[in-house]
Amino acid sequence: MPKAWEKLDLQGAGVQSLQIRLQKLQKKSLRSYLYWCLFPVGAHRFYLEQPWAWAFPLASAGVIMLAFLGLIWGAIGLAVVLCAVALRDLSRVSLWISVNNKELRKASWFAQQTPAAPPNHQGRVNTGEQLAQWQRELQDYTQAKEGERVGHPATNAPTQKGFAPGQRRLSFAEQERLLAAMTKAPKSVLGQEPADSAKK
Repeated sequence: MPKAWEKLDLQGAGVQSLQIRLQKLQKKSLRSYLYWCLFPVGAHRFYLEQPWAWAFPLASAGVIMLAFLGLIWGAIGLAVVLCAVALRDLSRVSLWISVNNKELRKASWFAQQTPAAPPNHQGRVNTGEQLAQWQRELQDYTQAKEGERVGHPATNAPTQKGFAPGQRRLSFAEQERLLAAMTKAPKSVLGQEPADSAKK
C-alpha cells in the first residue's frame, strides 16, 4: 500500500501535522553515522547537539599545527587521543539519538502550541436513561454474584442439567461420567439425550 498519505501535511494543529513535524526534526541514524566519519571537525556531535563538539575541530587544528611545526610525536599523540574519543563516541551514537528524539517528542507534545481539549470538554459522560440502565445492570450483576458465594445458593438457579441455554452446567465429575457412558454406549444410542442431562 502506498504511504504517500503519511507525507500529506494537512496544515492543521492536530496529531497528524505534529507527527510530520517530528519526523522532519528527529535525528536519523544513517545521517548520524555518516557525520561521525567527519569526526575531526566534530560533525556528529554538532548534529546530535552534544557538548564539547567544538573540541574536535580545535584538536584537529592542534594536530595540523604540531605537524607543521615539526613536532611529529606530539601530533601523533594528539591524533591518537582524538581517534580514541571518536571511537568512544561511535559506541554512544545510538544512545544519543534515542535521548535526543525522546526529548524532542516531549518538547513537541507538551509545547504551548499543542492543541488542548475543547472548552467545557468533560470526556465521555453517561447521562439520563443510559446511566440508569447501566446502574440496573450493575445491581443485577452484583446480586447474582452475591448469591454465588459459598453457603448462599443462587436464587432462581436452573435445576435442569445440560448444555442448552437456561440449563445448569454439568459438574466435572458428571461430564466425566457422561463421556465414559458415551464411549461404552453403542453408536445407535449416541444420538439420544444422555441420562445425566435429564437429572434434576
